[in-house]
Amino acid sequence: MKKSNRFLALLAALPVAAALYTAPAHAEGFGGLGGLGGDASSLLSGSGMSVPSVSSLAPSNVTGLLGYCVQNNYLQGNSPSTLLSSLKQKAGLDTSSSQYSNGQNGILDTGNGNTFSLASLKGNLKQKVTTKVCNAVLKQGKSLL
Repeated sequence: MKKSNRFLALLAALPVAAALYTAPAHAEGFGGLGGLGGDASSLLSGSGMSVPSVSSLAPSNVTGLLGYCVQNNYLQGNSPSTLLSSLKQKAGLDTSSSQYSNGQNGILDTGNGNTFSLASLKGNLKQKVTTKVCNAVLKQGKSLL
């Protein structure tokens, strides 16, 4: 490859490298996308990030995340709001826990101090990944009733 072609290739790679550099470090090292499906997997491939499965989240974190998704319009229709109300009224749900408040802030709390922040994602990646996660959270929330 000629020097000028290598230079152009390097220039073309800079935006990708910059996007990866700004990815949240705390999102690295999770074991896969679990119930989020192949589409979400391809969105993050090559980024060094993976989203933990929502099926392993505590019910209070799922409920808080559902609130985040509804409040920020990542889910459409009345069904998510109705489900959120039902989950909040469920006996034994602790809405004063840190897992619930993390969820309300868009943070998947996977335990042992590991988290994944939807709020810290940037640009087009944020919209796509958060929509996928919110749909998975909606499905997980339904299974909690």
